[in-house]
Amino acid sequence: MSSLQKCILFWLLLIIMMILHFNYHVGEIFYGIDVLRENANGSVPLATHAIRNIFYHLPIVWILALVFNDARPVRLGLFVISIIYSFSHAMHLAGELKSPDFSQVPLLILAFIVSILLNIEHYKYLKQIEAQEPA
Repeated sequence: MSSLQKCILFWLLLIIMMILHFNYHVGEIFYGIDVLRENANGSVPLATHAIRNIFYHLPIVWILALVFNDARPVRLGLFVISIIYSFSHAMHLAGELKSPDFSQVPLLILAFIVSILLNIEHYKYLKQIEAQEPA
């Protein structure tokens, strides 16, 4: 499997894991656990919309960029973005470890590992084009 294909796969896996992360929270309703946020007022906060766009929608844009544009600036940009996502996943995991949930922690560990694999593959993908450029 090429680095490009692995990058696409890892972005898709991260989307799926973030969907599962949300589903685990909402799924607690089935066990009688109150999932209502403190100070909930019936409207979705702007920050929640931002998080959804960052972790669900933007990775789809990144995948489309990978599929339709292999220019060096795109490769470099997505490598940098993948590092930012890894930091975000690490912070998310660290936050969850303060009050561990035995479903969320393994999922967030996997998400962090996949994000590191994504960094590695984006780096390899970037280096491929640099190796092809004339000196």
